[in-house]
Amino acid sequence: MNPSTTNRAPTATLDPPTLRLSNVSKSFGATRAVDGVSLEIPRHEVVGLVGENGAGKSTLLKILTGLHQPDSGVIEAHGTAVRFRRPQDAVAAGIGVVHQEQSLLPNLSVAENIAMSAVASKDQATRFGFYRWRQLNREAAEVLGRVGADIDPRTKVGDLSFVDRQMVEIARALRVDEIVHVAPLVILDEPTSVLERDETDVLEREIRSLKKLGSVIFVSHRLDEVLRICDRIVVMRHGRLVADRRTDSVTEEELFRLMIGKESRAAGRPATGRAEAAQPVLEVEGLGRAGHFTDVSFALPPGHCLAIVGTLGSGREELVRAVYGAEPFDRGTVTIDGEPVRSWSVAAAVRKGVAYVPSERKVEGMVGGLTAAENMTLAHTPRHARRGPFVNRRSRARLAAEWFERLDVRPNDPMLHLDRFSGGNQQKVVMAKWLMAEDLRVLILDHPLRGLDPGAAETVNAQIRAAAQAGAAVVLIADTIEEALAMGDDILVMRDGEVTARYDLSVDSPTSLDLLGRMV
Repeated sequence: MNPSTTNRAPTATLDPPTLRLSNVSKSFGATRAVDGVSLEIPRHEVVGLVGENGAGKSTLLKILTGLHQPDSGVIEAHGTAVRFRRPQDAVAAGIGVVHQEQSLLPNLSVAENIAMSAVASKDQATRFGFYRWRQLNREAAEVLGRVGADIDPRTKVGDLSFVDRQMVEIARALRVDEIVHVAPLVILDEPTSVLERDETDVLEREIRSLKKLGSVIFVSHRLDEVLRICDRIVVMRHGRLVADRRTDSVTEEELFRLMIGKESRAAGRPATGRAEAAQPVLEVEGLGRAGHFTDVSFALPPGHCLAIVGTLGSGREELVRAVYGAEPFDRGTVTIDGEPVRSWSVAAAVRKGVAYVPSERKVEGMVGGLTAAENMTLAHTPRHARRGPFVNRRSRARLAAEWFERLDVRPNDPMLHLDRFSGGNQQKVVMAKWLMAEDLRVLILDHPLRGLDPGAAETVNAQIRAAAQAGAAVVLIADTIEEALAMGDDILVMRDGEVTARYDLSVDSPTSLDLLGRMV
C-alpha cells in the first residue's frame, strides 16, 4: 500500500485539489530519483516536504516546476491532467517557486527580476514589449512590502546581500497569485535557511496569508519549523513517499526516524579540555575594518571551537572572511602558530593550513561543471600529482571514494559532476575538500549545516569534532544559537561590528536568551 494514502486526514473541501500526483517516477540512468510518488495538495493547506539530502525532494520539485519531465505517472492541476514541458507551463498553472539555490539575474534590477515570469508580460507594467518603468517599480515595491522587505526596486540584484536576494525570490514567487486566475501553489524550498528570526516571522505571516488564497509546499530541514508552520507533513526516503502525517499527530523525533530510519543522537560539544598551556593555533588581536568590525581579539588553542553569533550586519561574516584573507582588514594582527601573517591573502592562508567553508557554496565553494572528485581535490592538487601539473587520477579517485563513504554522500559516485547532486550533498563535498587536508590548522565554517537534513548535520558535526580532536582550531558561524551552544567551546557575541560578550562554556552557562539579548 502506498504510504501516502494511509495516514492522510480527509480533505475539508469538495473542490479538486490544487495539485495531484499519481505514481510519478523519474530516473537518471540507474538511479531512481523519484519512485512511484502519489500525493495530493488540497487548497488552503500548507504541506511540509521533508527527507534526507538525496531523498528525491529536489527532483520532485523540479518535476513540479517543469525543469524535469517524469518518466511515468500523471500530474493534475485543479482537476485537469497537465504536462509541464518547461517552467512557463508550471507558472501558467499557478505554481510559483523559491529555489534553494537562488535563480535571480544579478545584472538586472529587483523590479525586473520580480517581473520576469512566463505570464508577467501580460500585465500592465509592459506595453508593446517595453517596460513601463514607473508602474513596474510600483508593483515591485508593493509585492516587496508584502514580505516586509524595504528594498529599492531599482537596485541591481547583484548589489544586494544574500538575505535581501532571498526576500526578492520570495516576493517573486508570491506574485503568482496576482498574475494568474487560479488558486496558486507556492513552493518554498528552504526559504528560511539564511533568514534571521524577525525575517522568518514575516515569512510565516505571509505563508498564513497565502494559505487563504491557495496552497503551499514548504521544504525545510528544520523540523521544529516544519511542525510549527505546516498543516501536514510528507516524508521522502530513497525516492519514495514513506509517510503522510498531520502535524498534530507527529513529533520531531518521529519525523527524524521516518527520514533516516534511526533515532537521533543528542548533540554535544566535543570533550577536548581547555589545554591552556598549548600555544594558540590562531590569534586575532585588535582586528578591525572600517565600517564592518572593530577591535576584535581572541586566541584559539588546538582542538577548540569558537562560535561567533550575531544578527545580519553584526560584522561576523566580514570578520571570518578577513581572518581567511578573502577580505582586507586595516588594523590589528592575525597570527598562525605564533607567526604574524604578512601580505595576507587566500593563497597565503591555504599555504598556512587555513580552510574556509563559505555560506554561498554555489558561488564560492564549488565548480559545478567539475566532478565531485575534482572539486574535493582542487585545493590539494600537488598531493595527487605524478609529475609537474599532471594529476594522478587513481589517487584522487581513491581519496574521493573514502570521503564519500565517511560523509555518506549520495549518490555514491565521485565521478558525477557536482551540480548533479542535491544542495546538501554538495555541501558535504565542499566540507570534505578542507576536512581531508593533511596540514589543516584552522577550519573556518560559515553556516556549514545550511541545507543539511538532521542526519547529514550529525555526520558533518562528527567530522568537525574529529578535525578539532586532531588539533585544528575551529571558528564557527552557526545557523542557530542552539547549534553554537552545542558545538562551541567559547562563544563570541557581536553586534554592529563590536564584541558585546564572551563566554567560556567550560565555566559559563549562557542560555539562548542571554545570547539573544547581547545580539539585538
